Amino acid sequence: MRRRTRLLATMTAAGALTLGVVTPAQASPPDGDQIPSALGLSATSKPNEVNRDNLPLTPEQQELRNNRMAAMDAVVNGEATVQQRGESRGVLLPNGTWVQWGTPKTEKIWTLLVQFGDQISEHGGTAGPRAGQLPEPDRSVDNSTAWSSEYQNRSYYQNMLFSKKGPSMTDFYLKQSSGRYTVDGTVENWVTLPYNESRYGYNPPPGQSDADSYGTFVNDSMSAWYNAQVAAGKTPAQIKDYLKQFDIWDRYDYDADGNFDEPDGYIDHVQLIHAGEGEEAGGGAQGDDAIWSHSWFSQGGGSGPSWNPLGGSPIGDTGLWAGDYTTEPENGGLGVFAHEYGHDLGLPDLYERRSGTNGTGYWTLMSSGSWLNMGGNATGDIPGYMGPWEKLFLGWLDYDKVELNEKFSASLLGAAGGTSVFKEATLVNLPSVDTVHEYTKPASGSYEWFGGEGDQINASLAREIDLTNATTASMSAKVRLDTEQDYDYFFAQASVDNGGSWTQLGDKLSGDNGGFQNVTWDLSAYKGKKIKVRYRYTSDQNTHGTGVFLDDYAVTVNGSVAFTDGAENGDNGWTAYNWKRTTGTETEKKARYYLVENRRYVGYDKTLQVGPYQRGWADTKYEWVNRYPYQDGALIWYVDTTFADNDVSRHNGHGWVLPIDARPDALKWSDGTLIGNAQQSFDATFGNAKTDKITWYKNGVPTVIKPSNGVNVFDDSDVNRYWRADNPLHSTKVAGEGVKIRILLDGSANSPMLITVTRSH
Repeated sequence: MRRRTRLLATMTAAGALTLGVVTPAQASPPDGDQIPSALGLSATSKPNEVNRDNLPLTPEQQELRNNRMAAMDAVVNGEATVQQRGESRGVLLPNGTWVQWGTPKTEKIWTLLVQFGDQISEHGGTAGPRAGQLPEPDRSVDNSTAWSSEYQNRSYYQNMLFSKKGPSMTDFYLKQSSGRYTVDGTVENWVTLPYNESRYGYNPPPGQSDADSYGTFVNDSMSAWYNAQVAAGKTPAQIKDYLKQFDIWDRYDYDADGNFDEPDGYIDHVQLIHAGEGEEAGGGAQGDDAIWSHSWFSQGGGSGPSWNPLGGSPIGDTGLWAGDYTTEPENGGLGVFAHEYGHDLGLPDLYERRSGTNGTGYWTLMSSGSWLNMGGNATGDIPGYMGPWEKLFLGWLDYDKVELNEKFSASLLGAAGGTSVFKEATLVNLPSVDTVHEYTKPASGSYEWFGGEGDQINASLAREIDLTNATTASMSAKVRLDTEQDYDYFFAQASVDNGGSWTQLGDKLSGDNGGFQNVTWDLSAYKGKKIKVRYRYTSDQNTHGTGVFLDDYAVTVNGSVAFTDGAENGDNGWTAYNWKRTTGTETEKKARYYLVENRRYVGYDKTLQVGPYQRGWADTKYEWVNRYPYQDGALIWYVDTTFADNDVSRHNGHGWVLPIDARPDALKWSDGTLIGNAQQSFDATFGNAKTDKITWYKNGVPTVIKPSNGVNVFDDSDVNRYWRADNPLHSTKVAGEGVKIRILLDGSANSPMLITVTRSH
């Protein structure tokens, strides 16, 4: 659920001031210097709200991301290899799960254009909007709002998304992946939904989910398109035949065979472009009732295909379903489309999601890089590239690896956004961190079953039971429960059709039961049958306990114990999915490494030279922005998987994937206040060249940032060298392993950068 927290009149007794932020709707998000850290805003948030462009992952989405992270770390550490599986590639995890590695060569995106109807929802609002109604900006006071007279034309989106000649989504992803991947697709004609946008975009009260509004949005979009096809004379069979071209890939490996190159009953990539402005850019006339651009799995309430029931929205009578989808507004720039599609490929946001801004800034598409441009009268119309970690996650990074037992290594790096024979990055592998977790000890013996600790868990522990000779039957286990009350649940189920469908046994259990307690489930309804039973543990998107533990399982038939298992003898007939046997002590190895890349003004990274912006006249001309260059050079990222996010407000100086600022001293306005972190990062690169002179404005008052000398050596021997306590959300503390990275030659757009890696101890 989106937690849209109004930031009006917030104050504590110990506080120094009351913050009340109310601004007019704007067509592009604020820059970092306009976001007081205390307000809790991300790089893509409006000044008066906290919001996110992607909603909490479904259990299947979270599991897929976790598995891909585990596969990536295993490959980086040499613990796993990439294997060919049919036409796809995969990595086999120790738990027997196959994880997709990389992407197919080309994927198709099915794009619907949807406008809103005249029925007024229970949430009020006005009719529409319809396509092409956005007003043209006044260019005397607005040089940032995207606008075109062609928004109502299908061809506009077909070209922006799928033109072979850039800029387009097709061209962006082809270049971003260095030719390994691209997209193609079809943009359908505009269809009209029954309700006004308020029905689909209204903001529910805090703590309530967007599932109803967004699920209805996807449902109604599918129905409107399908009904239009039927009205045009097409049969359900013809419509299904047409849609089959968009169901090629088995995203979640529904049959667990490790082959992802097969249909799964869901359209691979659904994209919904809606009329009007996105709420992330102010929402236009609809304001808070506009839809916020996002990526999610449709919460339409349907079951999904009978053979792969993941839920979603049906597409008429075709038997095909919409599951994973993205949505963007009619005036959305290529940047927001590329960013949301990055989520559809599995990438997380890398900006700070809770309070303030971290240092990722414009350095990556998965932060503010989605709002870059080529210096015209728009922001976000041309995106910048991803960082190297995102490319590694997607299987696109061509890199060399340096281990710390190598005292010296040299690398030639081509431009991160270019095409050359040189590597795109150098990965400096650091010692992994052993994280030890002490959990509930077994009720008896040495082992117990453990359903996992964390958010968005979906765990299943199943076995077969033969009750053909039973007149009475039950099963029991000792259960230790430590979960979030009424949000995370443990329950048992039974199946009489070999797992095709399941029926709940007894009640769902939730909360903290204080210790192992014996729980019994009646199986008498299944006497005379062979059945499957399973234990499920599911958790929601935030707040969790240590989880669920099972021990001393027993099946009682006709009053006598027929089977027992104390988890002492391996799987012993159980099929475990995200459950594991444990002694109560778990040790995790967490990968850490540096990634060095060569950022140059080439390809879509030309936007780094002209596209970063700040609102220098926010008090008088909010939409008038001042553009400035991010500095090219060697950008070094610290990847630390002991952290699961980049929310540096929760862990100052630490994060999952953060750029290291070569010049970490805090930049300040002429009045002595901190400049925002999106701007602090402009000179984060290492190299031999001087930085540019920069002039920024705060309500029209200039602050000049003088050129500084090149910083050509990265030295991590002091963990605090690149982090400052007076700006704790910026940059990152480093590993302290004695690694030195020296930039000997800066290179250029056409010649490589030369770096050396050494270790002092």
